Amino acid sequence: MKKSLLIVVALAVAIATVPMFAAFEAHVINVTAHIENALRVTPLTGELEFGTVFPQEYLEKSIWITTSDSFCELDQRRVTSIDYKIVQKPKCACDDPTGAQCPEGLYAKVNYWDDQCPAGYTELPLLCAYLSKTPAYEDPQPNTDYGVLAFHDPTDPANVATGTINKDDDKSDEWIIDLAVPCFEGHCDQGYADWVAGINPNVNANDYILDPALESFTFGCDLWIEVTGIYHPDDLVD
Repeated sequence: MKKSLLIVVALAVAIATVPMFAAFEAHVINVTAHIENALRVTPLTGELEFGTVFPQEYLEKSIWITTSDSFCELDQRRVTSIDYKIVQKPKCACDDPTGAQCPEGLYAKVNYWDDQCPAGYTELPLLCAYLSKTPAYEDPQPNTDYGVLAFHDPTDPANVATGTINKDDDKSDEWIIDLAVPCFEGHCDQGYADWVAGINPNVNANDYILDPALESFTFGCDLWIEVTGIYHPDDLVD
């Protein structure tokens, strides 16, 4: 009986002293990473301001999408291509028309996690359906940029412009952002349907007529350029 008790006690002492010795030595591995965006978008202000517009006006602006400086460094060959898409989302306006009560100013983007306006902001009437995103020029073959015409359903996942940047032969993309201004119901002229068909022949013009109650409102749409893939040269080999 005494012999058994001594064994138990000895084991208890040995187990209790293991953590004491484990803390006497440490090996540190230093882990660092320089994190930078892969793309750079111009205008750098992040704004396309069309101002006051009128039905059946057709206005153009441009954006440029290119690689960040680090991505395009000559000795950086680990990754060479970037896929991206131009996503349309609602724009938010401060409930206080002066913007004084809103931390982000007069306008804000939706939350990235739920696409809802931040507290104190309300979604503007949506302008997205009337904006085109079309490449300004053709890529070197094979073509990798695909646009969307004005007058489209912005909730349809198929209506998303996509592009690819390649540091070897396609370092930047220019996109034309057209605003085709719709008319208000009861105030459209007889040529409206033909005008819409001239811009997008695949839609019914009657689906793109505004409620007269929205006259004199500010409309908004945010374009989010989202990276969908970054590729090593070996990834692009069939």
